[in-house]
Amino acid sequence: MSQIRSALIGVGDFGARHLDVLAHAASVDLVAICDIDEERARNLASHYGVRHVFIDWREMLAEVKLDALHIVTPDVHHFEPAMAAIQRGVDIFVEKPLCPDVADARTLIDEAERLGRRLQVGHLLRFDAASADVKARIASGQLGRVFSIYGRRNVVRSQIPIYRFANRLYTTSVHDIDLILWFYEGLRPVEVYLKSLSVSGQGDDVFWGIITMEDGSLGVIESNWNLPDATPWRGHCLLEVVGTEGTALAEVPGNSYQVWSERVEVPDTSYWPVVHGTVTGALRDEIMYFVQCVSEGRPLTVLDPEDAYRGLQVARALIRSAEEGRPIRLEEEIE
Repeated sequence: MSQIRSALIGVGDFGARHLDVLAHAASVDLVAICDIDEERARNLASHYGVRHVFIDWREMLAEVKLDALHIVTPDVHHFEPAMAAIQRGVDIFVEKPLCPDVADARTLIDEAERLGRRLQVGHLLRFDAASADVKARIASGQLGRVFSIYGRRNVVRSQIPIYRFANRLYTTSVHDIDLILWFYEGLRPVEVYLKSLSVSGQGDDVFWGIITMEDGSLGVIESNWNLPDATPWRGHCLLEVVGTEGTALAEVPGNSYQVWSERVEVPDTSYWPVVHGTVTGALRDEIMYFVQCVSEGRPLTVLDPEDAYRGLQVARALIRSAEEGRPIRLEEEIE
């Protein structure tokens, strides 16, 4: 496995987790990081031994030769650096959602395909052990015919002002939309209906939606950004998949591991836990899958960019449904 020259744009809370994974990967030469907070970027670069720090991604792409670029910025800032890097022959890992603008997402996917570049979107639940096991059980027929999928992704209220750039449905529920489409693979979504409201006065922060598949099977999404800040792990996620022969249930954080002190803590041991000082879990597995595919010259097969695009189309249709107060037939939205 050859070492790949990589860079990272965005070293905020989640970008720092990406940085930790990349810095500990023997197959990665992490040559540069970029962030508008230069002091934070330089402190992290010093800690991890990254040679170059930039506050402008344009300068970074002009000055540093790369094999791969990781983009962990707010979603409204994904398109430009991703397009510029693709056109320079660089493979891209971009956090979800690919772009909040569906047309921009289509342009990126088409350009990556035209130039033969890898484009991986950060839908880490496809690398989560529980979600992947559910998918395998559905594929094997163990759950029978699946007809109901419910995904909850609720967040503490202190996160509301942080995620203000695009509709918050893109931040949370695109994960559950992707799982619903993945678990119902082979079936088309035909109609969506979403109700949303603003409790905080800072834009929509409560979402309940229904996705109807062509055979009548249902997917339900819930995202509520008003949990108390004392909530363990800053949020609560729940997945329920019901079939004619069985039901699968997954929860994050789960209740099998708790810490009791001034309050009860329920740490996550699945998505991005820190073990022996290093980020592990589904996030590490997702990033390392991309790294290995780039290093070994293999195609990306776990998540096709077209899957991410279809999820964005469904998300956009759900938002339109809430805006217009009516169900949306997906032939109005999906090509």
